[in-house]
Amino acid sequence: MMITTVDILDLLKEHLGSDYKTSKTLGIPQSRISEMRHKGGVLTDAQGLQAAEILDAPAEFIILSLAAERSLNSPAFGILTHLAAQYDHRKVSSIAVFALIPLALILSNLIPTVA
Repeated sequence: MMITTVDILDLLKEHLGSDYKTSKTLGIPQSRISEMRHKGGVLTDAQGLQAAEILDAPAEFIILSLAAERSLNSPAFGILTHLAAQYDHRKVSSIAVFALIPLALILSNLIPTVA
């Protein structure tokens, strides 16, 4: 799984409140955001890194997704999407939660309860 430029722009708009605020934050004209939404285009790596920081998403996931999007008609597309999936923050978050459940159970048995 990968995330596209339009997905990132949607998330930034939701997080920041508007495409205008997104354009100011990324330092690009609002018309460029509209162009990427309607005619295509991919965020630069620098913009992707800014987005990752704002969205608290793994930079590797964003950068690999953008590289895959740029390589859409290339043999490298499959490799890049596969690599991006390994850093998908939605999967990483759920894995972290499942890793913490056994730890929480162990700790709950170590803490005495008050009767």
